[in-house]
Amino acid sequence: MRIIAGKHRSRKLFTIDGELTRPSSDRLKEAMFSRLGGFFDGGVWLDLFAGCGAIGLEAVSRGVDKVIFCDHDRNAQQIIEKNIAHLKEEEHCELIKSDYRHAMDVCRQYEMSFDVIFLDPPYALDVETIAIEVLDAQLLKDDGWLILEMLSSRSSSERLGKCVKIKESKYGLGKTVWYKKESNL
Repeated sequence: MRIIAGKHRSRKLFTIDGELTRPSSDRLKEAMFSRLGGFFDGGVWLDLFAGCGAIGLEAVSRGVDKVIFCDHDRNAQQIIEKNIAHLKEEEHCELIKSDYRHAMDVCRQYEMSFDVIFLDPPYALDVETIAIEVLDAQLLKDDGWLILEMLSSRSSSERLGKCVKIKESKYGLGKTVWYKKESNL
């Protein structure tokens, strides 16, 4: 696992041993970040179910100001902290060590809102139900992106709350579904 572009390009990341997480492939990351414009001039991300933190750290490497990571697994938390320290990105990264619902409560408490929210829960969970919870918490900015990763065999809704599906891309067993929040809804 490595950072593929930006100021930390080619830097290796630590990963979690075992099969509890599915690190996002370089192909998926490249496609996702190309869709978002490749590089950023600031912005704030929420990476729920962060695993080793690869997606959020890729975003920081490409110019995002701040990433909030969340994972409830202690091993994942330790790896995320190790990767943040390895890249010396403590100023741009924050880890909420809890489940996603508590993380949403913390974000609401501090009146945080996000340009991009990335949801990659274990495939056994219903990612669209989680996405609706996130949208109901009003954490996504107008014109923000909600990106879901799920099994490619699952169907995806055309709309989730005020978000409309823009694109769907398959990568092996999984797929990424892109939603854009419409500010006029």
